[in-house]
Order: sequence, then C-alpha cells, then structure tokens
Amino acid sequence: IMTLMTLGWFKKKEEEPVVTQTPVLPPSPSAVPSAARKVAGIGRLLREDLVVSTPAGLDKDGLIAFLVRDLCVKASLGPPESFLTKVLEREQGISTTLDTGLAVPHARMDGIADIAAVLGLLPAGLPDPKHPDLSIRAVFLFFSPNRQEAFTQHLHLLRGVSTLFQPALIEAILRDPAPAAVLKLVRDKEAGA
Repeated sequence: IMTLMTLGWFKKKEEEPVVTQTPVLPPSPSAVPSAARKVAGIGRLLREDLVVSTPAGLDKDGLIAFLVRDLCVKASLGPPESFLTKVLEREQGISTTLDTGLAVPHARMDGIADIAAVLGLLPAGLPDPKHPDLSIRAVFLFFSPNRQEAFTQHLHLLRGVSTLFQPALIEAILRDPAPAAVLKLVRDKEAGA
C-alpha cells in the first residue's frame, strides 16, 4: 500500500510537529465520479463495420492511417488529418505493440464526446518497426475525449483491451474474421463465456 506523508500539528507549544503516515487506498467506486466509472465494454464500442480486414502491403504507419481514415468516416469524427497526426505523434514514443500480437495505437482528442474505436485484423501479420520480432496480428485503434474526467475511462480501456486480446482470442478471431463472428467472440470473452 502506498503511503501519503501528512503533517500533524499538536496544539501545545512545547511539542514539535509529528509526521504520520496515512495509507492511501484506491477510491471506492462511489467516490469516483459517475462519468469515470462508466466504462463502455470493448464489444459495445465496436460494430460490424468497425471490424475490418486491413489491406496487405502496408507498414505500421500506413496501417494506422488506413484505420484512422476508416474510423473518422464511420464514426463521423470529421477530417482525419488531426487524428492521424496525434496518433502518429504518440507512436513516436514507446511502441504500442504488445507481445500478444495486438497493437493499441491511441490518442486523446479535443472536440470528441465519446470514445471511438476500430479493430483491424492482419491475418498475415506485420512486423513492428521498433520490435521486428513482434508480429502485429490485430490493431485496436481508439480515440478518447481529451478531458480530465475521461482520463480514467481511457486508462481502463487500455487495460481492458490489453487483458482481453490475448493470443488465443486473436487466433480465434483470425480463424473466422467475419465481423459478426468477431464481435460474438469478443463479447463472449468479455462476459466470461
């Protein structure tokens, strides 16, 4: 448990201040604002038209550009240029490709009300440019609102996606990449079926 140092003062003049340690616990669900508690399930963020097989021959940046354009059109986000710029800037840092074969490019954006996501499937795989030993088999690209109250939701989604899309699920998805079948697999896995 992390501790927070607090300064306790006694009322008598002759006593020195005493430092006490108070445990800092995660906030109870009721203490978290309802907007932050409300985390949409991954399967509910996606629709059939947001599960796409990606064209062959793209590098990672080209793949991201393809998915950003597709998401911007299908989710009515507006012109894709600022979205693409933001997510590619984010990709310049630590790679978003996990050792499970999932890449999770993402960015927080001004001017959007809700999280928007697309799932791209790569049956042939694509080597990650920063880690050529990692093969990208699926890409969960998402944008979330750039508001403080949405940050917790953004982090919960990152954690949920990385936990859900393990190699067994990715392989099952790639065996039957029909969007309806993919959504059923994702929703069943989320439900614990």
